[in-house]
Amino acid sequence: MRVRALLGSSLFLLLLIACGDSAAPPTDSAIPVDGGDAGDGAVLDGAMPDGSVPDGAAPDATVDSGVPPDDFHLPAGHFHPAVMAPALVYPRPDTETNDYARHRWAHAAVEYRIPGAVIQGGAWPFFYEIIEGPPGATIGAQLVIRGEVQVAPDDYGVIRWTPRTEDEGMTFDFHVRVTDQEDTTVDARWAVTVDSSRFVFVSETGGDDGNGGTIDEPLASTAGWFLGDAADTTFAGKLVYYRAGNYQPIGAAANNENLRIEAGKKPMSFMAFPGESVVLDATRGQWTFWAGCDDVFFSGLHFDGSKIVQPDGTLIRNSRNISFYGPANQERITFFENQVSNIQPGNPADDRFGNDNPAFVWRPSTGTRRGRNWAFVGNLFEDAGPRRSNGPSAASLSCVSYAVFEGNTVRRWNGTGTFFDKSNGDHVTQRNNDLWLATEGGDVLNHGLGAGMGDSYDATHDPGYFETCWNRIRVDPGLAAQFGLSSSPGDGPAALYRNSLYGRVWFNRIDNYSESAEGNVIQGELMQDAAAVVAAGDNYHTENLTESVFDAEGALTGAARTSYLGTHGAEVQ
Repeated sequence: MRVRALLGSSLFLLLLIACGDSAAPPTDSAIPVDGGDAGDGAVLDGAMPDGSVPDGAAPDATVDSGVPPDDFHLPAGHFHPAVMAPALVYPRPDTETNDYARHRWAHAAVEYRIPGAVIQGGAWPFFYEIIEGPPGATIGAQLVIRGEVQVAPDDYGVIRWTPRTEDEGMTFDFHVRVTDQEDTTVDARWAVTVDSSRFVFVSETGGDDGNGGTIDEPLASTAGWFLGDAADTTFAGKLVYYRAGNYQPIGAAANNENLRIEAGKKPMSFMAFPGESVVLDATRGQWTFWAGCDDVFFSGLHFDGSKIVQPDGTLIRNSRNISFYGPANQERITFFENQVSNIQPGNPADDRFGNDNPAFVWRPSTGTRRGRNWAFVGNLFEDAGPRRSNGPSAASLSCVSYAVFEGNTVRRWNGTGTFFDKSNGDHVTQRNNDLWLATEGGDVLNHGLGAGMGDSYDATHDPGYFETCWNRIRVDPGLAAQFGLSSSPGDGPAALYRNSLYGRVWFNRIDNYSESAEGNVIQGELMQDAAAVVAAGDNYHTENLTESVFDAEGALTGAARTSYLGTHGAEVQ
């Protein structure tokens, strides 16, 4: 049965959803060569108006009024026009996704909570509304006012809906519309079926690995659904919920206890039960996803620690909690509202540890086999290190197109980088992330955000179309933002705009790509070609590290606040 419920737009925070268009899955040749392409699957309605709009970020001030502004549009001069046309990264259309994709299924007794529409590009902040969806579904529509500024509430852009018992077996259409500051719209449409049999539950309290895995008869551990065998298909295509507790996921002995996930054989969605604390001890089993593992979804889980020794005692030189391997693309990978802590680069007993891309999430070179539509939204990364020559990073990705890092927080990250394009990436947005405490307590971070702009893994691909915007980054000492480590001529543009940056800024080899810096507040040294790039734009810059520019939370203060609040830096007004 297909049900349609049309709901009107809410004046304040809540609205509804609908997804994917019927565009065919993208091909390797579908990478746009200019900033005017909307990206595969995005539906653009509405014209680009006069330009009295965009802007966005989330700082701190006083008490949250809980009331959004009357109009989500920002005044002229308080936003940055779109560098790239907005493109839909998540959720993708039903014609493109696998049957097991997380957003296509709901349980009658569990809140359905997903990002409503993750957008690469566009003029932020956005307005989200549910045009069509089931009764009771809501979405955080817009920023709210806090003191002098606007900030993103916890449910900004997030769909929440708890199906009724009588909804079991029913299918609902969702339609979510996103409008940016230039009134360009993107529509997301998908169908969600309420089918409790699609879910597997794990509970350390009252669970038993001999149970069937229902909400009333849960499994007790990861072993209950993995079953000690990477080839076992008992729970293929299921969606796994962990109930409150502490778990230590372990895979097959034949794979050094790692959880080897192959297409068509295991679940691809792993979630904490809403509102419950789930801690996964990550010191014994690494997650490895292989060829054809698409529509992977992690949500609400707390990953703690890194595996640095094999069961036979062999030292692990470079530790990676979650890796994506194999001779095929990995499409539609989502990390949503997870917590990550105590990440190590490798075993310190090996004097060469941490020399080859250790990271929480790692995707190595895949040449022309590109990954597409990756999203890291609303995650917390904290306590990593020690920093080594090449790690650890929060995410080290190569050969990925259309990636969004939005609303993440990084604290005490003693490593090489956080979310960084290693090589052959394109159409990447790093937006509204909080790295202000990334080097709290004396930790050393080589670079905060940016892009390597390298093309060493696929000579047929031109990397580029990067934007780093609306972020608060404090890296002391180190590089707050870095672009162009290695590159050859012909690469696409890179834009650094509306950031609050304490630390060095580096642009290199700017003859190889188009670059811009606009509306930033920068306190720190400009390195390599950064001085020319920053001078060419409208930015505030000082190398005087004792000047009162930012407060302890990254908000503008003193004369800088008086002169630049709302027009420069990451605060939205």
